[in-house]
Amino acid sequence: MEVDLRKANELFHDVESDRYDSKWGIQYDADSAQRVRHKFEKLIGGTFPRAEKLLEVGCGTGYVGLNLCLSDNLIGELYACDISQGMVEACERNAAALGIGVSAKQSELEHLEYADGEFDMVIGHAILHHIPDIDGALAEIYRVLKPGGICMLAGEPTRMGDVMGRFARTATGTLVRLYVRLGGRFGGKRAELRPPPVSPEVEGVSRFEHVVDIHTFKPGEVCKVACSVGFAEARFESEELLSSFVGWITRTVENTLSDENLTYEWRNWSYHTYLRLNALDEKIYPYIPSSLFYNMLLYLKKPG
Repeated sequence: MEVDLRKANELFHDVESDRYDSKWGIQYDADSAQRVRHKFEKLIGGTFPRAEKLLEVGCGTGYVGLNLCLSDNLIGELYACDISQGMVEACERNAAALGIGVSAKQSELEHLEYADGEFDMVIGHAILHHIPDIDGALAEIYRVLKPGGICMLAGEPTRMGDVMGRFARTATGTLVRLYVRLGGRFGGKRAELRPPPVSPEVEGVSRFEHVVDIHTFKPGEVCKVACSVGFAEARFESEELLSSFVGWITRTVENTLSDENLTYEWRNWSYHTYLRLNALDEKIYPYIPSSLFYNMLLYLKKPG
């Protein structure tokens, strides 16, 4: 059956919007703000520059833009857009709870509803791999940037990273289900599988989960596409090796087992294990080919 990838993305993320932050452990606090800022400073190779007018594309619940706003004096005006109206509304709710002003609206990345040269910075996190037309998306980002403006995209899966992630998810899911059938215990009680969605809408749209992740990337090839649409500078870094592999294992456990099995102690252990491994990844990064790391970080600059 042929699937409209844009509509699948919209429907899937509408349904996911209410539980997205809890599903992925997204938080809005000083520690999260520092980690977000570090991603982009690794890419920049220096201090994050102040953005007078910033657009977060594929904003989701606002993870990147809102956390950057928690750092003093980094962002002037924050704008955000997403193909999913549910995600736009979640971003607005998070912004209101944090006391942050944001102008958010529903808009596709390949057809941004903003004027030419409107922003001095465009950012995004885990968005490009959902987009059917990569050339068109990068051309639109180029269009809405001011001369000399920059775009930074993070959280995009590399080819090798995706292979490792799929292996971690598949193997863990199989082992957890076997463990449940054998009567194993988890969190101090008998392990049970997470019940299926109660809502027919959630159950129906959940089939799109493996459809909406359209691309994995060879970073060098993406840089060539960016240059072909006009960017004067295009380069990349990558992040997360051990932390990504173990992160997929722990998230698969959490998405497979019942909430009753997932104690505070488990969640605290998995979260801090991810942080420790992420710090280790940064230490070993200079000595291992960047193509082995899970996430691509992309830096693009428009001619001045």
